[in-house]
Amino acid sequence: MAASAPLRVAIIGLGEAGSGLHLPALARIPTAHVVGGCDSDGKARDRVAARWRIPVFADPGTMLAETRADVVIVATPPASHAEQCLRALACGAHVVCEKPFVSSLDEADRVLAVAKAAGRLVVVNHEFREMPIFRALLDQVREGNAGELQFAQVWQLFDMPPWSESGWRGQIAERTLFEAGVHLVDLLMALYDEQPVAVQAATSSGSRVQPGADAVVVATLEFSGGRLAQLVQNRLCKGERQYFEVRADTDRASFRASFGGRARLSAGLFRSSRPHVRFERGASGLAWREIGTRRVQLARNPADPNVWGTREVLKRAFEAFQGACAPRVDAACARDVLEVIAACYCAARTGSRVRLNDPGIGLRSVRMGAVRV
Repeated sequence: MAASAPLRVAIIGLGEAGSGLHLPALARIPTAHVVGGCDSDGKARDRVAARWRIPVFADPGTMLAETRADVVIVATPPASHAEQCLRALACGAHVVCEKPFVSSLDEADRVLAVAKAAGRLVVVNHEFREMPIFRALLDQVREGNAGELQFAQVWQLFDMPPWSESGWRGQIAERTLFEAGVHLVDLLMALYDEQPVAVQAATSSGSRVQPGADAVVVATLEFSGGRLAQLVQNRLCKGERQYFEVRADTDRASFRASFGGRARLSAGLFRSSRPHVRFERGASGLAWREIGTRRVQLARNPADPNVWGTREVLKRAFEAFQGACAPRVDAACARDVLEVIAACYCAARTGSRVRLNDPGIGLRSVRMGAVRV
């Protein structure tokens, strides 16, 4: 594959991720040439063909045989990710897979082994890392000018219990941490630049008797040097929606990121000690540094942060496929994120602290995203 030639890209799955994230992102990458899209849903194919003017197919095998794609994007529901990744690798293509990567560590290891044998790369679209507000936090923490990271918190508060969702998301039991929580776990690992050594966790469906429904998740991640991180997901919250909030505390400063619209004017005494007047505005999120009551804005998200982040993932992935750099989130990194999520679910079921390097725990066989019975 010549480094200067546009990459031939095919997409398996033309639903929310395929048509809503990847096709708009690819339209902003001059080095990408979309040669086909595939979906079993005829209405989805018709919408994509009309909007994006690309060839569409009902069967991925037919599409891959006819298009000879250099890169295949897998944007189907996660239960089929492993199958479609292996199909693409068998055709000699590099792969970009939507998150969550696959449904078990066994599946992840199989995809990794096949990719290595084929001499191909698999990248996973953890696009939140690439949004300006979260990239600003990662850069600030990793530069080390504010000292070492001591503690981090991520949280998600909104009203969408698992039993209220439709489609594949509503059909799986333990899903909150596996599906949306993958973003939170991934960012914590990116902030600490390592996998935690152990986890503790609890899940709940609130007062509703709904076995296995993790409407509320509370997890503690233990990193090297005795450092801790906390993750909270509350999908029973009737208050202000907070989809992805982060606080990272270093030796000399606190760093915050708030994903989602924010326009706030405040004036008065801050904690009854210091007069202030402050206006904050970010259509899709802000990042800032705090030292005491003083704030300095670091970054602001664009209007379409998910597409922006996906574009950055794809650009870096395409450069990696052409040998120019390493991807930020390859399949091995995504596998480590899944291992942490599997450990959290194991800890919640057993009520015990789970060490990730303990072979007796049996995390490889844990299947996440299992269909609710």
